[in-house]
Amino acid sequence: MNCKSDFLTKYLSQMLRDLPSCPCAYPLEAMNSPVSLQDERQGRSFRWRDASGPRERLDIYQPTARFCLRSMLSGESSTLAAQHCCYDDDSRLLTRGKGAGMPNFISTDLSPELHFKLDTTPWILCKGDWSRLHTMLPPNNGRACTNNPPEEEYLAQLQEAKEY
Repeated sequence: MNCKSDFLTKYLSQMLRDLPSCPCAYPLEAMNSPVSLQDERQGRSFRWRDASGPRERLDIYQPTARFCLRSMLSGESSTLAAQHCCYDDDSRLLTRGKGAGMPNFISTDLSPELHFKLDTTPWILCKGDWSRLHTMLPPNNGRACTNNPPEEEYLAQLQEAKEY
């Protein structure tokens, strides 16, 4: 997080520009197989797959999320990144807080091991303080979905993260 690498800064900028926006609602058909969803901002479709299985450990890394999606790499991808979006029990996008997904530097399609090193290890080093990570890799709300969780709950989560 304190790295001042020009390469990393350029990669992060490219990554955030090229990744698809999170859908405002979890597409339930994604539970069974990958889905293709249009992204109006990018002007093309992206493929997504469910990222809610036991190996994802939502109970640890996104504790208020019920479902998560991760964008899949394609031939049009200009980085090795993936968008990670998480949803509440009502299938609504978590736009902030401890359950929100955030962009991944490395897609699990490419390398689960490298994804763990570059995307999960910082969470561990921050001792689960998601607010520090969200400063660098903010949860995506490119479709202007309703803020979720509500302000009072979000502020309580933020206080809890700071006091952990």
